[in-house]
Amino acid sequence: MQSAKPASTELATIAAAFGCGEALARTIGGLGRGGEHGRGQVLYPLPDREETSLLLAGMAQEAAYGREGGVLVLHQFGPGEFYGSLIGQGDGRGETQVEALSDGRALHYGEETVIRLMESYTGVAVAMTRQLARRLAAMRQRMVEATLLSATGRICAELLRLSRQSDDGVIRPLPVLAELAQRVQSTRETVSRTVSQLERRGILKRQDGGLAVIAAHRLEELVF
Repeated sequence: MQSAKPASTELATIAAAFGCGEALARTIGGLGRGGEHGRGQVLYPLPDREETSLLLAGMAQEAAYGREGGVLVLHQFGPGEFYGSLIGQGDGRGETQVEALSDGRALHYGEETVIRLMESYTGVAVAMTRQLARRLAAMRQRMVEATLLSATGRICAELLRLSRQSDDGVIRPLPVLAELAQRVQSTRETVSRTVSQLERRGILKRQDGGLAVIAAHRLEELVF
């Protein structure tokens, strides 16, 4: 079943994700099945189908869970990013899952539809390839940090990464310490202590509903 006509904000997200104009964005949006999801919901794998999804609103993450309760966050997704059976290569039986960090909405595509879009529109294939390449580079960087950096170094590196996603260096919304701890493979207590120390030293400051990096160069010095 096809989705309803995409709303203007969703249309802008689709156009930005694929680097295309409004006409093609409408075509791509119309081929997807729209759906809402709630915080904490497992978005992938699904028990009855394989599909590629484009997140339109909200946040999600791909995580692996160990038998003894350990958690490894592989990637965090925002609007305009893909998850699921990417380019028809997922089998739904891996040890990772994509879960919603907030209420949100996504467009879902069957594997054949994704392949057809990639074959028909070069921009779609390029956009998905670039996202996968960026995701691979980010995962490689996290592997290096997990091996070579201390817990404090990993926390500082993640804070720098998050701050660079905004023009003013403010991390919005205010990071959830437990989620930040998962991403850097540390504990909530260690993250809380480190953030508090950075605030006391004037490197971080809470403002505008977020966490501002006041002295990025000093934060960089603490990474290694």
